[in-house]
Amino acid sequence: MENLLNELTEKCWMIKNAFKMDVEVIDEQLRTILHISDDTEPLIMTETKKGMYALFQKALMKAKKHSFCFQTDSFGLSYFAIAIITHETHKGMVIVGPFLKEQVTNSFIWHVIKENHLENSWFKSLENYYKSIAYIGESHLALGDLLVNIYGHPPIKSQIITMVSNEGDNPKKLQPQEFDEDDFDIKLRYEIEKKLLHFIEVGNTEKALETLVDFSGDFLYRVPGNPLRAKKNIAFSYSTMLRLAANKGGVAPQYLHGISEKFAIKIEETITLSELDLLEVAMTEEYCNAVRSFTMKGHSSVVKQVLMYINLHFSEPVNLQSVADELGFNRTYIAKKFKDEMNMTVIEYIQKKRIDEAVFLIEQGQSSITDISYMVGFSSYNYFCKVFKEIKGMTATEYKNGRRVNT
Repeated sequence: MENLLNELTEKCWMIKNAFKMDVEVIDEQLRTILHISDDTEPLIMTETKKGMYALFQKALMKAKKHSFCFQTDSFGLSYFAIAIITHETHKGMVIVGPFLKEQVTNSFIWHVIKENHLENSWFKSLENYYKSIAYIGESHLALGDLLVNIYGHPPIKSQIITMVSNEGDNPKKLQPQEFDEDDFDIKLRYEIEKKLLHFIEVGNTEKALETLVDFSGDFLYRVPGNPLRAKKNIAFSYSTMLRLAANKGGVAPQYLHGISEKFAIKIEETITLSELDLLEVAMTEEYCNAVRSFTMKGHSSVVKQVLMYINLHFSEPVNLQSVADELGFNRTYIAKKFKDEMNMTVIEYIQKKRIDEAVFLIEQGQSSITDISYMVGFSSYNYFCKVFKEIKGMTATEYKNGRRVNT
């Protein structure tokens, strides 16, 4: 058994290092004898996984040799189970996972919360956890074949061969790839960039979008053979530029971090160049709106704190009393101070923030309106519809259909 365990350990580390997945060896009594993991898995998911062990074992013992089990649980996490067989006898199995075969979106997470009867407060924890999980996509079955081959044969020690230049002691250095920017004048580009960042800083959406058209250039040569990756890198850089400009315009770093994180996820989730173009427009609009609507300049200390708190927590159960309790101010004092400086009540501001976020999510087209209503902080879909119509003058469905017609 010791030799078998040593061999399995070597193979399991090979899988862990190559695919960044947890690997667990289970004996015939369903006891864990080896577990290679980053230990970031929430306990509720661990218990769900363990509940599948007996099913895996039963299926593998009935299956033909060299079979593997594949299963996706209620959290959208997928696993492989591969039998350990020596001398035609089952000695246990190897569990590889979790991994993701589906891209994680907000809608995906809300479905998981509903499916597992979790509180809405789980959203952020799940979002952070899913970021740590390997995404395999449609290649998961091919990986299953590979795992069967790995665990079905003894490991082979490999050797690395480093290629050495045969051009003497001074090998030819790789020269930077020359490129043609269509005679785009570098100095002019930086002038346009300076103008664009100024419009972000003052919150002028119209001028910023006009300048964005001139600012966009073809830099896809930066990742040869992978234009989508190149465009994503450009989008990340653009978001950073906008964040810095909005900060100069007076928006609190805590709030800007929230916007930046949201768009970072959106950028990584996109699968076409045209989607990234639309995201650049959405980023420009959102950062300008942040400067125009949520700037900290010109407000008293208490209103700054209220704005910051709501901007960070609007999707949670929040109201005037909870804001007052959290910040340690008198409710009446906050209400009067906020109304005097913002020309709207705290509740009106919260609802406006939620509906603005709902509009953004509708425009992304990745979530249903029902899911969006809960994602932005409404506990009732009907109430969300009522508030949306009051603020936008049309229902959320009408807004969504109208954008589809105009797109």
